[in-house]
Amino acid sequence: MIEKIKNEVKLLMAGDNTGHGFEHVERVYNTAFNLCKEGGVDREIVALASLLHDVDDYKLFGQKCADNLTNAKIIMDKCGISCDKQLKVCDVIANMGYSKALKGIRPTSSEGKIVSDADMLDAIGANGIVRCMAFALARCETPIFDSEIWPETEMSAEEYKKPNRKSDNFINHFFEKLLKLKNMMLTNAGKEEALKRHKLMVDFLEGYFRENNLQKWLQYLYDYELKVSK
Repeated sequence: MIEKIKNEVKLLMAGDNTGHGFEHVERVYNTAFNLCKEGGVDREIVALASLLHDVDDYKLFGQKCADNLTNAKIIMDKCGISCDKQLKVCDVIANMGYSKALKGIRPTSSEGKIVSDADMLDAIGANGIVRCMAFALARCETPIFDSEIWPETEMSAEEYKKPNRKSDNFINHFFEKLLKLKNMMLTNAGKEEALKRHKLMVDFLEGYFRENNLQKWLQYLYDYELKVSK
């Protein structure tokens, strides 16, 4: 069953160049199982939700699919997943994601917390940096960096999802989202891993600003880190 789901997701996500393709999905799947430290977790729901969590991503498939989880339901129907399991999987997916977290929507089940942490962990650290760059390059109108445009760090979900925001670029995305994820982990194992990946991103930004002699941005990074760590 899991292999059938994987194959369907591979077909759907084939050709993605935004950092949300099957390689990302597979890492989330593997990380989620590494986070299953405690008993009482339904690993089948963790597996299904991990594999299907991005098949209705609004950035890739539009808001209508995201609202209805259209592709996830089609794939689960095709692979013979029971109605009871489908409801649990959809509950996990419907309550995870950064833009939903901005609205105060977070997973409440153990399975949901694990998959949410696994997904957010893949947005930070080394893979997070690569994915962030890939997403910026996939959108030709998005610059890598403009030292005159500062991040918008207090956006609502609607503002964050607004296309073609002036501040939306590769470097600003760290401050607008990625550096915040460390404090949004829901499991102890996720929190521990996030600390390591967060430091790697801070080191990258520090090096980038130093190499480009951007002292104001370097100070901004230090001030931001002090604020986030409180």
